[in-house]
Amino acid sequence: MGKKNLMKEIKEMERKAREEGMASIEEAPAQDKPEEVDLDSWYFLRSKNIPGQHMKEIIRADFKARGLGNKDTMENFDKALESYGVKIK
Repeated sequence: MGKKNLMKEIKEMERKAREEGMASIEEAPAQDKPEEVDLDSWYFLRSKNIPGQHMKEIIRADFKARGLGNKDTMENFDKALESYGVKIK
């Protein structure tokens, strides 16, 4: 009889641990994902730092060839611009 009680206690403890684990997952804040912006907004924000001879259409075509879509993070656009050959500060 002691063995059955021990098994019941173990199962009850495991059930409580699962419930507490699920509660902590539900209460956990969502992971902060970098905000995606469209290319036009990114270009508007960075255009002061990009030399005039680099036209937006050429940069857009280069980004598209590198696999970037019309929406991505500011950081990814900045990295692609650096790969294009323009370093901004």
